[in-house]
Amino acid sequence: MLIAIIAIFCAGVGNFAMHRAFMESDDPLVRQMVRPLAEKVGPHVTYVFEFLLLVGALAITTHNWFTGLLLYGLYTIFNAMAFSWVMHRPGE
Repeated sequence: MLIAIIAIFCAGVGNFAMHRAFMESDDPLVRQMVRPLAEKVGPHVTYVFEFLLLVGALAITTHNWFTGLLLYGLYTIFNAMAFSWVMHRPGE
């Protein structure tokens, strides 16, 4: 279980780094998706959501390490795929 918690924490650091790169990019798609939410709730609500996902994964891991690791690993993979697509698509 300890190895799963360490792996999830390290993946969480990577997810926060990708999230920050998303938020600091000037991509019109990211601005279009985030702006309405940021105007209603606040500019840092997406970071809170990212943190809650990490805490939730760690909480699941304390009960069943494989499920927590699998779910957060899948989230990290999809997050990395989206990050790669947004950062490497042709500019508009």
